[in-house]
Amino acid sequence: MCFTLFATHAQTSATFDLLHSTAGPKKITTNDVTASCDEDLDICDLDSVASSVDSTAEEMFIDGLDPVLDGPSHDIYPPEEDCDSEPTPQQRKRSRLSSTSSTTGRNGRESENDGSSGISNEKWHSSDDADIKPPHLDFTPVQEPGPQILPTRCTTALQFFQLLFPKKMWQTIVVHTNDYGAKCQGRKGKVWDYICHKDLKSYIALVIYMGMFRCSSLTDYWSVSEHFSLSFPAKIMSYKKFLSISKALHLSDSKEDEKNSFRKGTAAYERLGKIQPLYQVIREACKTFFHPYQNITILERMVTSQDRTVLKRCVKNKSPNMGYKLFALTDCTCGYTWDFFIYEGKSCASQNVGLSYESVMALVDENMLGSGYKLFVDKFYTSPTLFRDLLYKKIWACGPIWANRTGFPKTVVNRLSKNAPRGTMRWIRDGSLLFVEWKDSQEVQMCSTFHKAYEGDTVPRKMKDDALRTLKEVPIPAVVLDYNRLVEFI
Repeated sequence: MCFTLFATHAQTSATFDLLHSTAGPKKITTNDVTASCDEDLDICDLDSVASSVDSTAEEMFIDGLDPVLDGPSHDIYPPEEDCDSEPTPQQRKRSRLSSTSSTTGRNGRESENDGSSGISNEKWHSSDDADIKPPHLDFTPVQEPGPQILPTRCTTALQFFQLLFPKKMWQTIVVHTNDYGAKCQGRKGKVWDYICHKDLKSYIALVIYMGMFRCSSLTDYWSVSEHFSLSFPAKIMSYKKFLSISKALHLSDSKEDEKNSFRKGTAAYERLGKIQPLYQVIREACKTFFHPYQNITILERMVTSQDRTVLKRCVKNKSPNMGYKLFALTDCTCGYTWDFFIYEGKSCASQNVGLSYESVMALVDENMLGSGYKLFVDKFYTSPTLFRDLLYKKIWACGPIWANRTGFPKTVVNRLSKNAPRGTMRWIRDGSLLFVEWKDSQEVQMCSTFHKAYEGDTVPRKMKDDALRTLKEVPIPAVVLDYNRLVEFI
């Protein structure tokens, strides 16, 4: 629910609809709250619809690709007559932009973004070839992993909610809502009915209630029909007052918002300016009251919204597919969100290292976390440049990788063939980086900084034997086995 409050200031007239965005895909009719209490609210980023997918780079991001790191699908391997390969997921993607620029990590090292790697002349090794175990990193978290609160301090849902929503935040919202409401009503020659802490808490209680109990329209919650009526909303707050607060709800200082609006189009403009107070409070609270265990991951989350704003994204093949996109650093043990940030569009990504690199580095803070953590990521994030820089910060990493991603080995010597049986594997080591290809129902490419190529593990798979399908044990690389154990969080 706290995430949905962030969106209330992109267009205040749509507050009620936005606050319900996490409750489900069904939209509540809110025609009664579409009237703006300020003319400026009607001028709300009219180019937002086009901005949700406004460039080839944005389209690649939606498809799970990074324009800086991913080359055209037909450049995955150099053409070779005697070496046929099974089409990989990367080859089924649409051909995209390629880049020939160099990328520089945060530690100052550079890697040429020409689709090659330093091991192009090496050959792929099999499971029979010996590999070395990467140097061990001790797991030394800054704090003891787990909850950082006394068990006796929080025993109810309300007490846990108050950890993320402290008293100071209530005061901030009350002050800014009253200021904004008084200004809007004053322009109409009316008097604003000032709210207090109790009014705001009652309002938030109703928002949570409406998110759990869905009605077809807002007025149904205050219906007095003998056939359909709800007693709870009317006991808490009148419909008129709820509507009034919805129109005026404000997290930030309206004077600062006006100053920020004049900076639009410049580097000084803050797209998240209207939600910064609550945004930063919740981020700090998430990191304060819990410390992650060793296995962590980066997740992408959507907060649904029908609002019009440049911050809203359209993500195909996902439900919900329209709303605010969040990148979150999550604990794999319990799913706790330790840190997150809102995707602000293509302007937030560096032109040198890409959005996938920047997203991870913005969330993985070794000074707050500690060292020896194991980061599991999906194909969008995995890259040799990122993994090397994470290892420099003493953070391990592993995940599947696009075969056409910058730095992936291009050699075809002894690589997996199209007809390779299930369980066949190939690997190449480039210093701290291990690249693995494994044949299951299709080819799988992995990259890791803390695994040995093969440690004797097997998994059962159905294999054809004289026209019969029998269950057999086939080899599986350690990196694939570990990743599959945590794939439910990724």
